[in-house]
Amino acid sequence: MRASSRRIGLVGNVLTKAAFVNMLPSELVDERISIECAKSLFARFVDQVEIENHSYCNRVCWFCPNSFLDRRSALHRMTDHVFETIIGDLAAIDYHGALTWSRYHEALAHESIFERVAAARKALPNTALVMISNGDYLTSTTLKQLDHAGLDRLMLDLYLPDGKERDPHVIETGLRKFRNRTGHDLKASGEHTFRVCGTRMKTTLDIPLYSNENVSTRGGLVEVPKLANYRRRAVCLAPLRHLVIDYNGKAMLCCQTRSDADQQQAIIGDLSESGYGLFHLYRDLGGPRRRLLAPGEKGGVCLSCDVRDDGPNRLARREWMAKTIQQLPGMSNGVAWLWRKFMRRSFVA
Repeated sequence: MRASSRRIGLVGNVLTKAAFVNMLPSELVDERISIECAKSLFARFVDQVEIENHSYCNRVCWFCPNSFLDRRSALHRMTDHVFETIIGDLAAIDYHGALTWSRYHEALAHESIFERVAAARKALPNTALVMISNGDYLTSTTLKQLDHAGLDRLMLDLYLPDGKERDPHVIETGLRKFRNRTGHDLKASGEHTFRVCGTRMKTTLDIPLYSNENVSTRGGLVEVPKLANYRRRAVCLAPLRHLVIDYNGKAMLCCQTRSDADQQQAIIGDLSESGYGLFHLYRDLGGPRRRLLAPGEKGGVCLSCDVRDDGPNRLARREWMAKTIQQLPGMSNGVAWLWRKFMRRSFVA
């Protein structure tokens, strides 16, 4: 019964995505559109903008490219120009999605993060401000600073020694150290998930367990044995809904790629250039979106990526079908309904 229900759920998911990608407006897969058009599409479809405040990370986890790409010897902060461009563009559309500090850096490793969260809060009253952190720099003081600055959501990962992530004694020791360091109690909300008590912002602590079965190749940077012969054919919605900007202003294809690696083909634009902003980036993603929403094998950094590869392929976007569907009455409302019902994500709830 459970296996049958899973199959039904998978088929339903594939059909829902197939309908969605074929109902999307043609402008989304056209890199020649105007900036005003790109701005309008951005406001409709983007639900997360992910950035790095700086380049530094204090950890070298085995499953992360930081284990062999240097993010420890120096700290380069995102320039004020790039940060202000991002905030200004989001303010221009009264952005209602999430602005997330994550990527390949540890945001709390530099004190400028508090000022920038506060600046984002002031400029973006309807944006969910989110941070993902390893928690190594977290104290009772930094928690209060983030709370005061206006962060909405803090997602913490408690990394335990490799091979000991599910050892009860190691878990309890890690949790005790966290309580002592932050002065905050924890309330279990799942088997290895906890709610941090006593903060206005929603703060959670997860104890992740990474293995060769659940890690990504990060666009081909990390070798994953189970994916040795894998070739992606499923569509990808990431460049539709998710924009990614590195600390140096480089705008990337998706969160699996990075500008400081041998993935130059995944650099879509550069926000450090005068006159280039988020809406230019969204326009320039039209070509990559067209290729990623079409049926068939995906190329480049996408070829080995199995992130959300639950379909469709043969039922993916075909321009003749999309153009036919878009002639039907009410398609714009249909796309909006599917987006709200099945696709759009909440980063605070």
